[in-house]
Amino acid sequence: MKAAVLENYGPADTFKIKDVADPKIGDGQILVRNKATSVNPVDTIVRSGKFRLMSGLFGEHIIGSDFCGTVVSSKSPSFKEGDEVYGFNRAIKGGAYAELVVVDAKEAAIKPHNLSFTDAASLPLVATTALQGLVKFGKLKKGQNILINGCTGGVGSAAVQIAKTYGVTVTGVCNGKYADYARSLGCDHVIDYNKEKIPTDPQYDLVFDCAGKLTISDVKDSLKKEAMFVTTKGNLDSAGGMFRTATDLIFNSHMKFVVLKPSGIDLLHLRELIESGQLKPNIHQTFPLEQISYAHRMVENESFAGKVAVEIK
Repeated sequence: MKAAVLENYGPADTFKIKDVADPKIGDGQILVRNKATSVNPVDTIVRSGKFRLMSGLFGEHIIGSDFCGTVVSSKSPSFKEGDEVYGFNRAIKGGAYAELVVVDAKEAAIKPHNLSFTDAASLPLVATTALQGLVKFGKLKKGQNILINGCTGGVGSAAVQIAKTYGVTVTGVCNGKYADYARSLGCDHVIDYNKEKIPTDPQYDLVFDCAGKLTISDVKDSLKKEAMFVTTKGNLDSAGGMFRTATDLIFNSHMKFVVLKPSGIDLLHLRELIESGQLKPNIHQTFPLEQISYAHRMVENESFAGKVAVEIK
């Protein structure tokens, strides 16, 4: 099969497109003829080698999380040959930058019927992150007033749309040039982080930092007494930020990291939202697998709204 292979960890141009042996599946797994994938920030981190103790120290690696394609072999009663499925593998497991990908059946679901393979492949990881961040960790409830930082990125775009299905008021924080897009997603109010600070009046029931730039200390005056602060990463851009994040996480029970877990059940819920038109993908640009390096560089530059997709032909 054709795959984008890392012979060593490193920069975006480290990928090599080559033929490798087809993978084998075990009990409870399916083999998917992969039509499309996408590039998530966590995939660029894995590629750089920062997770090498978990993703593997030696040998060639095929990374990539999101997948969407057709089942060609199944050792699970949940799926049969020919089923069109979507989902994501854990980033440290990877395998999605290839024509064939091995998937645990309990971590896949039937593809939404109203999306192309490419559109469907742009959503699994970010939308599941948004769903689990809001509901599992953020305890989202109807009627709340919430703030989503990074509301036009991959996770943020999904989070706004999912949050609105719960009947909440959403304030989005983003670059002002994407304000109209943020409103089109469903944001009731938009804050341009270049010009405005997060307000302390009104206060919020939940702050979801999808951009991974904040810790709870940064927004404590904007939170109601029992409010939750949920982050995908925390403020890790400086030594001071890392210290505050670590301290907050230890001593403040209202701060939670999204510990993402692939879930077929969550994918089924997301499929319902997609098929009902309540959750829509936004692909900024699509690359062929042969240009995976360009796709990774674009994601690392963070100069767009939405997702970067990769087609596998």
